[in-house]
Amino acid sequence: MTRSQTTSVIRVTGSHCALIAMAALVTVIMLTVLPGEKAWASYGNIPQNTHIDPELVRIDEKTYLGTKLTSDYVMQDADGNEFRLGELMGKPLILMLSYYNCDGVCPVLNKNLTATLAEVKRWRLGEDFNVLTVSFDRHDTPESLRMFMDHTGFASGMPAGRRMALLKDPEDIQKLTQSIGFKFFWSPRDAMFLHPNVYTVLSPEGRVTRYLYGASISGSDMELSITKAYGNEITPANLINFVLGTCYSYNYEDGKYTINYPMFIAFGSMTFGISMIMGGSVIMKKRKRRVRT
Repeated sequence: MTRSQTTSVIRVTGSHCALIAMAALVTVIMLTVLPGEKAWASYGNIPQNTHIDPELVRIDEKTYLGTKLTSDYVMQDADGNEFRLGELMGKPLILMLSYYNCDGVCPVLNKNLTATLAEVKRWRLGEDFNVLTVSFDRHDTPESLRMFMDHTGFASGMPAGRRMALLKDPEDIQKLTQSIGFKFFWSPRDAMFLHPNVYTVLSPEGRVTRYLYGASISGSDMELSITKAYGNEITPANLINFVLGTCYSYNYEDGKYTINYPMFIAFGSMTFGISMIMGGSVIMKKRKRRVRT
């Protein structure tokens, strides 16, 4: 092989190496800057071996029960209409935090809530209480909200008293979630958010009165939660509901309402004591009458 031929081969080989190196560089850039999956594009290129302890999302109920939410959060529905959280207050409010790109638990819990509300007989949606689902994902949009509504059975719109919305200011997401002890984390391994599956019940003035977890909620639990949420604002027309509410207490271990046995024991003891006093008084009066005669 002549020197000119060798030089030509070296030049060709060198140009090929340069092209291969450039192609490799472009590939690396595309893999790191232009991720192929939507989840990675939205939530960042986090290592797949990241593990998050589910216990981190547990709500410290004793800390947050009684917390009052501010009413000036600005919401936006799927049509771009704005409203404030305070517009849904003045009556108990069932608040649910979801994210609209979820294809797992969030749609199921919203559907389950529809079935649960159908079992509530003593209180009427829109008249006696309201329901609001809000996204905690800053990547959600009116488009993803509309898709979520389709998946949860509200393609034709929401019934009176129930709404799904976005927070207009994404910075309010942290304020709202922190105010009720709701914690969430992105799990790159599972490509989804880890978060509590919970319905937060608010009083008419916006105080947290109960957390009801989606796995065990029933129509009777929801009725009692709404009753408890009314608190001192029970009207005479709803007095029977309030009395029924006092007959039950919330069992934190089971996540359900159970019969308030201590209340019945106390009531029985009080009734027995009053009966003894009244009976004793009657006997004493009869004895005095006999002595006089």
